[in-house]
Amino acid sequence: MLRNLKTFTKKRPFISLFLLFIITLPVTLHIVFWGLVSLKAPRYQGEVRSEVLSAKATVIRDTIGIPHIVGEDAKSAYFALGFTMAQDRIFQMELQRRIGKGELSEIFGEKLIPTDRFLKSLLLKKTAEVYANQKDPLHPEAWQQLDWFLEGVNHFLATEPLPIEYTILGINPRPFDRVDAISFLFYMGFSFAEGIKSDSLYTIMESELVGRSAGELFPRYDFETNASILETQPGVKQLTANLPKPMKDGGFNSFVKPKELTNQIGLSEKTDVASLKGLLGFVNDLVLPIEPLEGSNSWLVAPNRSSSGGAVLANDPHIALSNPGAWYEAYIEYPGYENYGYFLSIIPFPLIAHNRDKAWGLTMLEQDDVNLYWETIEGSTYKSGSSWKELTYYKDEIKMKDGSTIPVEIPITNHGPLITEHIKGYKGRPVSLYWAHHHLENPLLDVLYQMGKAKSFQELDSASSLIGAPGLNFSYADKQGNIAYYAVGRFPILKSGNSRKILEGSTGENDVIGYVATKDNPKIINPKNGIIVTANNLVTNKSLPGLGRPDGNWQPPDRFQRLVGILETQEKWSLEELAAIQNDTVASFAPEYLEILFSTVKDSKSLGGKKVLEILKNWNFEHFPESQGAAVYDVFFYITMKELLIDEMGPDHFELYGEMAEYWNAYRRFVRNPNSLYWDDLRTVGVKETRDDILKRSVEATAKYLETHVSASPSLWKWKYLYKIKHPHPLGVLPLIGNIFNIGPMPSAGGAEVVNNLKYKLMKEDWTAMAGPSKRRVIDYGRFEESVTQLPIGNSGNLGSPFYGNLVEDYNQGIHRKILYSKEQVGAGKFRLEFHPK
Repeated sequence: MLRNLKTFTKKRPFISLFLLFIITLPVTLHIVFWGLVSLKAPRYQGEVRSEVLSAKATVIRDTIGIPHIVGEDAKSAYFALGFTMAQDRIFQMELQRRIGKGELSEIFGEKLIPTDRFLKSLLLKKTAEVYANQKDPLHPEAWQQLDWFLEGVNHFLATEPLPIEYTILGINPRPFDRVDAISFLFYMGFSFAEGIKSDSLYTIMESELVGRSAGELFPRYDFETNASILETQPGVKQLTANLPKPMKDGGFNSFVKPKELTNQIGLSEKTDVASLKGLLGFVNDLVLPIEPLEGSNSWLVAPNRSSSGGAVLANDPHIALSNPGAWYEAYIEYPGYENYGYFLSIIPFPLIAHNRDKAWGLTMLEQDDVNLYWETIEGSTYKSGSSWKELTYYKDEIKMKDGSTIPVEIPITNHGPLITEHIKGYKGRPVSLYWAHHHLENPLLDVLYQMGKAKSFQELDSASSLIGAPGLNFSYADKQGNIAYYAVGRFPILKSGNSRKILEGSTGENDVIGYVATKDNPKIINPKNGIIVTANNLVTNKSLPGLGRPDGNWQPPDRFQRLVGILETQEKWSLEELAAIQNDTVASFAPEYLEILFSTVKDSKSLGGKKVLEILKNWNFEHFPESQGAAVYDVFFYITMKELLIDEMGPDHFELYGEMAEYWNAYRRFVRNPNSLYWDDLRTVGVKETRDDILKRSVEATAKYLETHVSASPSLWKWKYLYKIKHPHPLGVLPLIGNIFNIGPMPSAGGAEVVNNLKYKLMKEDWTAMAGPSKRRVIDYGRFEESVTQLPIGNSGNLGSPFYGNLVEDYNQGIHRKILYSKEQVGAGKFRLEFHPK
C-alpha cells in the first residue's frame, strides 16, 4: 500500500505537494497565530513619552502582574493608569463601551442586532450623554481625571500594537470618550434579568395555573424568619416576637403575604400572555459578552472580635465568570491620594478599594427598583389615569460591519421605555420598564471619585448616599476600629404597594409616588456584637418609612445563614480563619433537607437507590472535587425540584425559572411544607402524590441520572466528574481557535448557594459554573501588610502577556496571596515602565 502511494505521488508530484500542504497546514497556522500573538504582546518595560503628561509616573508590576502606579501628579498617574489598563484589557474595554451604547453588531454582525436594540431601549447611552455633558458637574475634578485616564487609553491605541482579537474581528478602534465609560458604568448598575424575568414569569404562571398558587413559586422571604441583615447578625439574641412565624397548615402568613392587586387588566387576552413568553425568551437569549453584577458575600469583624485587635473586612462580589475577569486590580498613588483597588477597566476610580486608613466592599442590595407595566397606546399617545399623554422618543442607530445603519426609535412613557417594541413577533400589549435610574439623579462617577477621597465612614456614607441605582450593600472598616454597613440606592414607593408581577400602567394606581429618604436606608454602625454579615439577603423585617416591609429579588438565605452560623461559634477570628471561610462549600440547607428525606425514605428497592441513600448519609455537606455526596446531593436536589414542578410549569417555564433566585427560595419552602398541592403530579390522573412519594421517586431517578451522565460505577459519582468551572472568552465560540481563548473547563471546589458560590444553570442540566466570586479579599487593620486576596484568572486579558490566566490554579484551590501594598513589599517588581512628558 505504501509503495503504491509513493509510486502514485512520484508520477503526480502535485499530489505530493498537496498532501504535504494538508499535513503541515495546522503547524503553519499554529506558528503564524502565535507569532502574531507574540508581536502584539504588551510592552511592560521601557519608557512612554507624551505631550499630555505634565510630570513623571512609574508603573512597577509585581511578580504576578499587579501594577503599582506612582505619579508625581494626578494627571500623570491617571494617564499611566489608562495606558496600563489598556495594555491588559483594551479588548474588554472595547466590548464594555459597545455594550453600554448598544454597538455590538458593528463587530459581531447581524446576530447581535436584537441585543443592541434591547441595550438601546435601556437608555444607557441616553442617560450617559446627559450626565457626561452636564454644565455644572458635582465634582469637576472627577471628570478631569476621567479625561486624563482616557488620554492614556487613547495614547495606547495610537502607539502600541493591539491584541489578536482586533485582528480576528477586523476592528479599527476609535478613541474612547466620556460617554463610552459612563454608559458601561450605568450598565453594570442594571440587574435587569432578575426583575424582568421574575415579574413576567409570575404573571404568566398566575394566568395559566389551575388549582395552584403562583405565590408559592415566588415566595421571596415570606417564610424565612432568621435571615435579615438588620435583625439576624452573629452574637445577637434574636427577638422573635417581631418576626413572621411559619404556619402549620402550610398557608401564607398574613403578616408577610404579598399584596394582591385588584386592578390588573389585560391578562384575559391570551395574546398578552403568549407574547410575555416571547419577552421572557428574548431576554433569556440575549447575547451579552459581559454580564452585570449578580450577588456577593461580605462580613465585617470589629477589633473586639478579631485576633489582631484591628477591624477586618472580608468581601467577595459574585459576577458571571469570564475571560478577562470582571475586576482589574491595581495600586495608584499621587500626592494626597493612594488606593489599592478593584476597577472596572473602563473607569479610573475603584468600585472596591482600601488604603492604610479605610477599606470598603460591596454586595448587591437586591431591592426591587425595577417594575414592568402594561401600557395602553393609541398612535403616539399613552393612557395615564384619566388623561392621554404624548409619548416621547429616543432616536439612535445601529451600525453594521459593512458601514450601513439601522434606525432605532424607542418610545417612552412616564414609567419608562417600551421594551417590547423591537421583539420580533411580539403581539401583546406594550410593556414599559420602570427603573429608578431613569427617574433620579445618579452621579455614579462623582460618587466613586468622592469615595476614594473620603477620610471617614461618615464621608463615605455621605458620598454613597447620592446613588440612585443600583441598590448596594456597602461594608466599611478602618484603622480606628470602626465597622459599618450601609444600604445604598433608593427604595421606590408605589401607590398600590409592591408587586411581584407586571402592573397595569394605564390607571395611574400603580405608579411610583416617591422614594424612601436616604437617611432612612438601613444602617449598622459599630454594633455591640462586633460582626456584620451581608449576602444579598432580606435587608430588614421592619417597615421603612412610607414603604413598609421592603420587597426585592432577595437571593436565597443559605449563604447568609451559613456565615452567621460560622461566625457566632467563637469569640475572636484571625485573618487566616476569615480567609478560609471564603472557600467554605458547606450546603447549609442540606442537614434539614436530608433529615426530611431520611425520615421518609428508609430504604430503596434498587441497588442504585440504596447507594444514593448510603452516600448521602455519610456526606459531610461539603462540595469538593472528590466528594461523592456533593454530586449525589445536587442531582437529587435537581431531580426532586423537577418532579415537583415540571407538571405545573412545563419544560420551557421550568428552565426559565432556573434563571432566577426564586426557585431556590421556593424549594426551601416546598420541602418544609408537605401540604403543598404542588407535590401532586398532574400527569398521573386519578392518583394524588404526596411529598413522600416524590422524594422516594426522586431517589431512584437520581441513581439513574448519575449512572447515565456520570458513571455506571457509583464509586465514580464524584463532584469533579459532574461539575466544572470555566472562564469563557467572547471569542471562545469561534471554530478551531476558540478554545485557545477560553480558560477551562476544570474541576473545582464550590457549588450553588454555598459561601464559595460558583453557580451553574441547574434547570438546563449544565453543570459548568457560570458565575461566582469575582475576587476574594480580607483586609485586617491589625495586620495590614498581611492582608490577602484572590483574583480568578489574573489581571491580563492579552493572550501575549505572561500574566494571562496565571492565577487560575490558585483560585480553583482557594489559595489567597498577600496583597503587596508598601514600596518595601513591592520592591523592584518584575517589570518597570516609566512615563515622561514629551
